[in-house]
Amino acid sequence: MTNLDPRRYLLSSRRYQRDDSGTVDSRPVSFAEEAAEQRDNLSGGLDDARVTITGTEALASAALLKEFAARLRHDLAHGTVSPDAEELAQVATDLAERMAKAGGLTD
Repeated sequence: MTNLDPRRYLLSSRRYQRDDSGTVDSRPVSFAEEAAEQRDNLSGGLDDARVTITGTEALASAALLKEFAARLRHDLAHGTVSPDAEELAQVATDLAERMAKAGGLTD
């Protein structure tokens, strides 16, 4: 794995693509790129879900997403991550709210 700047890129994911010669290359994924992809994935809403989770699983997921968003925003406030991390924090916050609702925590 190449060195990457964790202030600008995800640590958990890379994008892989094959070039014209058939060689597979990987590149880091920026916060903004991940946010855009996840917004697109979520645009269908929870009604289109093909997987069922329990209310407890939904609430646990919501709590983890809220913590993730809070940590991103903390790092934003301290200048330790790229400003485009706010986009990913907002996606996490929005999904946390949807998960909390699905888990029966809110109306």
